[in-house]
Amino acid sequence: QRYKATFLGSGALVGDFRMEWLDQRDADGVPMREALRAAGLNVDDIAALRRDPSRYLGFVEVHIEQGPVLNELNLPLGIVTSINGSVRYLGDMVGIASHAGTTPMDRRRDAACAVAELALFAERRAARDGDSVATVGMLEVPSGSINVVPGRCRFSLDLRAPTDPQRDAMVADVLAELQAICARRGTQYALEETLRVAAAPSAPAWQQRWERAVRRTGLPLHRMPSGAGHDAMKLHEVMPQAMLFVRGLNAGISH
Repeated sequence: QRYKATFLGSGALVGDFRMEWLDQRDADGVPMREALRAAGLNVDDIAALRRDPSRYLGFVEVHIEQGPVLNELNLPLGIVTSINGSVRYLGDMVGIASHAGTTPMDRRRDAACAVAELALFAERRAARDGDSVATVGMLEVPSGSINVVPGRCRFSLDLRAPTDPQRDAMVADVLAELQAICARRGTQYALEETLRVAAAPSAPAWQQRWERAVRRTGLPLHRMPSGAGHDAMKLHEVMPQAMLFVRGLNAGISH
């Protein structure tokens, strides 16, 4: 997450490494171009990494689940049906900073409470689908003080679902609620979309190969979507792909 760019390696493999990414700067002002050079890499080599899809049958990936489901089911393997499509935003909510003791509750324009209300709505909206997920992973009050009503709150939104229409319906509802919250609370917001990745359903023939392999072990089949993004969803743009999940320890928490 050092830069606003994802799938750098697999993006290069499919010819979708965007050279403008090299000019992005991290929190310390270091351009990606310089970070790559410091790691001993040559940016001039990126274009040559592109592969010819006609030379490949497909792409298969084995990965830790990074979640608790297989652990809870006491299953070592899971068949991935689709990698969730996702949309990410960085947001800035602006209200009015005011004294915490002297500002009556009905006169506050609390930016942090507005974002908190949005986070709770996103949680409820995702739960309504069953397999959608929504997360406000960043919530920050710049220069916050214990006796000041927050006048500003920076936040993130991460919205994911197994299909693009399901994801987009959730995104529309969350953004509509964001506008409604601001209207009720007298706040304003700015929102920047930083990522939009299409869902990547497994190629049926390749998914069936994984299923046959699992059956041969004598284990029950468990089919599940991948909530996390993986390189397979980038290779999916140019060739068939399918994934197999393996159970992880520590309730699947990894990385």
